[in-house]
Formats: sequence, structure tokens, C-alpha cells
Amino acid sequence: MSRLFISVERLDSWTAEGRATLEGDRMTLTELNRAFVMRPAVHFVRATGQDHDPNDLIGRVKSKEALDEMGADQFESSVIYNDTAYDIIDGFIGEPLPP
Repeated sequence: MSRLFISVERLDSWTAEGRATLEGDRMTLTELNRAFVMRPAVHFVRATGQDHDPNDLIGRVKSKEALDEMGADQFESSVIYNDTAYDIIDGFIGEPLPP
């Protein structure tokens, strides 16, 4: 199974519905009995106020560690990188654990 991006909103919904459980940095999908290590991340949706993406980030997922290494700044649902503001979806990268 590949790693996956899960938005905070979706994760909240899954846990409320009993479809997932969280314990520390581990999420388990209850129906599949599959566990994932969760790392904070963002999904880049669009460059704010621009018709193009000068940094080729739209559609990409970056961990919070990667944002720090890039020198990008996150504030709520936005990231500023190289003088470009991006709308993002806050969430997690789930790395599958062996069954």
C-alpha cells in the first residue's frame, strides 16, 4: 500500500464515524485493519492571485519538515514560498506500516 495524504477534516470525520482510530502518531483504518504512521503535511491547491505557479508546487504534498527545509512559512490555510502565496489543505502524510 502506498503512502497517502489525509486532510485534517477527513481524519476528523473518519474518527467520528469510527472508520479510523488514532493513537499518538499512528492511525489505524478499522475496516482494513491497516496502520499508518502520520506526519504533518500540506497539499498545495493554488497560487493565490496568480494564473501560474512559479515554483511548481500546485498538486504536490509536502511534509512540515520539507516546508521548514524550503524556508516556506505556513499560516493557517496558506503557505508563503519565494514571495508566492499558496492556498493549502492542512493534513498528514500516512506511511503504511507492515501488516
